[in-house]
Amino acid sequence: MAESDDRRAAARLDAARLPEIAEHVAEIADMQQTLLQQHPDLKVTDRVAHQYRVAGSLVRLEIDASLPVELDGVGLFQAGARHLGLGRLSTGLGCPHAESNPDFLGLMLAFRTAAGARVDFLAINDPAAPADNHRLFLAVLDAAAKSAGAHLPFSGALGDTRGGHLVAEQGVFLRALTARVGPLKAAAMYAHVVKQTLHVVHSSTAVQSYWTGVVEAGGVLGKFTMVPFVDDNHRPGLNPPDRHLSDDWRARQARADIAFRLYWIAYLDEARTPLEALAKPWDEAHRRSVGVVRFPQRDAADPQTALWEALASEMGANPGNWVRNKDDSLHLAATEFEAARVLAYRLSQQGRGALDPAQYARVFESGVIDEELAAELRRRRAAKSELGHIDGAPL
Repeated sequence: MAESDDRRAAARLDAARLPEIAEHVAEIADMQQTLLQQHPDLKVTDRVAHQYRVAGSLVRLEIDASLPVELDGVGLFQAGARHLGLGRLSTGLGCPHAESNPDFLGLMLAFRTAAGARVDFLAINDPAAPADNHRLFLAVLDAAAKSAGAHLPFSGALGDTRGGHLVAEQGVFLRALTARVGPLKAAAMYAHVVKQTLHVVHSSTAVQSYWTGVVEAGGVLGKFTMVPFVDDNHRPGLNPPDRHLSDDWRARQARADIAFRLYWIAYLDEARTPLEALAKPWDEAHRRSVGVVRFPQRDAADPQTALWEALASEMGANPGNWVRNKDDSLHLAATEFEAARVLAYRLSQQGRGALDPAQYARVFESGVIDEELAAELRRRRAAKSELGHIDGAPL
């Protein structure tokens, strides 16, 4: 146990490093501008990653009656508690594109505790991070921004197809990554990212497993994973439609709740649950069930459905929205990677003018989008629609 304690202590963030980390992530604002300049479908600054929404909805969290000792009584984790929140599914890297293109998927779940503290789960559909540390991950984001909207330097059948654009984007991505980290590291990172992004190529649905980054609860570091109750993911076949994941999700949610089992995976040691090699998956043999997440049944034709989707897109989320101990007295990120993500998400939301959390805070209590909030969502979407922004369909 002493070795595990030492590892956790070594992995923890040194507060003196925060100014340096802030300098590293300051380029997020430049990446937003690069995306805006590079991609013809973007008319306003938007997310650097997870820009494209697959689904958005009200969600419910049901906490188990029995919890691991480190989680019990911390934040949302009150035995038997029930919480209302917001959920969003998205594609991963940068700009909007066809849902059948290689990419990973992201899941955001946002809740508020009884004491009013915001708690966000941010996860992707792969058990490992795209890079081992925040500097390398910023290199991935930079390469994705620079490759957005790339096309082959000739016209004709191949250059005008989805495949042609994909080839061009991947070429620019690899060259930009190489410029940041060198050819050997770029080749290894590119292979890892490609492996992760093939999930979507092989997926018929966004209803699949998702994993968070490393968080802290009750003095223990760990991850969460969300595993669907119904495993019905298969190869989508040749040439699936551009919006096949969105269409599949809407059809499923129209029929019934979409439910995920929420598990906690506590840190064990560097070999089985690495904190330094974040691009390696964790051993999950010891995971513990802690709750159930439900996206409630909702008719896609209901006007409220479009409002929930808009709210999920216009709001922000942040891994820093977290409760780390029972009295919520720990506010420093647990690791350097988490600290970088906290700062990066904050900058991204400032750059795109994300909805003020105060404007939708009441949703966590009522589960209702009132007229004042609905009017603001319609205003935002109408403005984006008028500009021709790709995600700006009017409500």
